[in-house]
Amino acid sequence: MALVFPFDPNIERAATIPARLYNDPVYLELEMERVFAHSWQLVGRVDQVAEHGQFLTAQVGNDSIVVLRDGETLRGFHNVCLHRAGPVAHGCGKRNTLQCRYHGWTYGLDGALQRAPGMEGVESFRPADMQLVPVKVTTWGPLVFANLDGKAPPLADMMEDIPQRVQAFGCEHMQYVTSRSWEIACNWKVYVDNFLEGYHVPVVHPGLHKELDMDNYRVEPHRYFSIQHAPLRPVHGGNPGRIYDPSTTDSPEAVYVWMFPNIMLNVYLGQMQTNVVIPMGHDRCKVVFDWYATNPPADASTDPSWTKLMAFSAEVQDEDIEICETVQRNLRSRVYDRGRYSARHENGVHHFHSLLHEFLT
Repeated sequence: MALVFPFDPNIERAATIPARLYNDPVYLELEMERVFAHSWQLVGRVDQVAEHGQFLTAQVGNDSIVVLRDGETLRGFHNVCLHRAGPVAHGCGKRNTLQCRYHGWTYGLDGALQRAPGMEGVESFRPADMQLVPVKVTTWGPLVFANLDGKAPPLADMMEDIPQRVQAFGCEHMQYVTSRSWEIACNWKVYVDNFLEGYHVPVVHPGLHKELDMDNYRVEPHRYFSIQHAPLRPVHGGNPGRIYDPSTTDSPEAVYVWMFPNIMLNVYLGQMQTNVVIPMGHDRCKVVFDWYATNPPADASTDPSWTKLMAFSAEVQDEDIEICETVQRNLRSRVYDRGRYSARHENGVHHFHSLLHEFLT
């Protein structure tokens, strides 16, 4: 089987990537090794590791990691004891050491092996050789990122001017509100493809179409990210059915940021949703939404404005899930292999596929 696929950088000539990339488990394993193991991944929140000893665990591709606060230093390690590959942390919490849940080997927050019970008398056993393997970690605003590739360029190189692009919204100072997640029966790339274009909004999202000025919707691809700008439609006559009122903000647009390969930031009206697409198999994925806000509510589940906002978000998500799962099924059709891009509407999808081609080949 040929793992390399042809790709034309000219969107006017290009065909979409082959259906087999969405259906064949071989490609997912290739993506885990060549894409997810070498890209910055959003793995948690700064408030989860703000104090000494606080830790969180996350899955990055095929690898489990632990991120923790050691004094003033943020550290990341592979969540793998070097004895027999047991986990040294689970979930999130606060500890002064990390202890393997298999045989009790104990590590300091700096990754150094402190105690290895039962290893007395083992020849040439040196604790200094058994330190936890480090992972690159960093933060931006309230978010924690990790990269398994020790030679990866800094996160700032990938983000370029994203912080300046969303500065007016105050994202870097927003506080966590709540989380939701969905498991979806589609390849992770189907969901990303869907996010990266507004072409489907009038058909799939009639409610959202009423909120956004799709005539002035545009997508700006950059090196490792793209930004979709969606001006908010004016509200006339105090329309009670509207969700987004541009008169309540100094930034009357919705900005949708995508960072290769699977991170989205939806920013509008004083709040930000982070949206991470996690592969769970070649034909399924998990989508995790975290909400942040400039002025977070005391309880998002009872605050009227937030319950309305989150209900609308869930409506849009349900619509996306339905179309993405249908597309995944149809990608197995004997009559479909590759389609064509709309040069006007799908430059974001073409950009994503170009980066995928670059990393895989």
